Amino acid sequence: MTIKILIADDHQLFIDGIKSILLKEIGIDVIAEASNGLKVLQLLENNVSPDIIITDIRMPVMDGIALTRELTKSYTNIKVLALSMYDQTADVIEMLDAGAKGYVTKNVDKKELVNAIHTLVKGDYFFSDNLPQDIKDWFNKEQTSHKASLTRREKEILSLLAKGRTSLQMAEQLKLSKYTIDTHRKNIHKKLGIKTNAGLINYAIQNLI
Repeated sequence: MTIKILIADDHQLFIDGIKSILLKEIGIDVIAEASNGLKVLQLLENNVSPDIIITDIRMPVMDGIALTRELTKSYTNIKVLALSMYDQTADVIEMLDAGAKGYVTKNVDKKELVNAIHTLVKGDYFFSDNLPQDIKDWFNKEQTSHKASLTRREKEILSLLAKGRTSLQMAEQLKLSKYTIDTHRKNIHKKLGIKTNAGLINYAIQNLI
């Protein structure tokens, strides 16, 4: 499967640089570019369908934070990777709070950028190793809050999922209907903001097992 990328930045030289990196990668295709968030939304309305939007935080007309909020509301299948020169805590936290799934600085190297893209596609978060500690602390606190928001039954189902159980097997073990199990699983995906089963399994392994 080819991963489709849209790049949003108000500096054409930066867009050209990212394109030159990604277009050499097998399985990744840059399908569109935009100079601000409003133009991104216009592209999406015209049936441009990226898997990931790589966006700067600071842009004219509509910045990356406002864009991410709109994407989180209306285009939930698209993942946002913030890529910016700005590494101030407030900027990054606003992007993450708006719904971004990853953040790297503009001096990111090719290997890290490609790794970030593949990580987001799998349904997981990605952050540069040089991310300030206070931002990492904020994110860990948010994840703990999400974990606490799961009900006892949801945690039980998540643990069973990580052990390789199917919905039918869970239903038999917990003496529930398969429909009930599937409903719980949908709620878990929504609460944690994780779209794939692989992402849920990874979360469960790190937090519940």
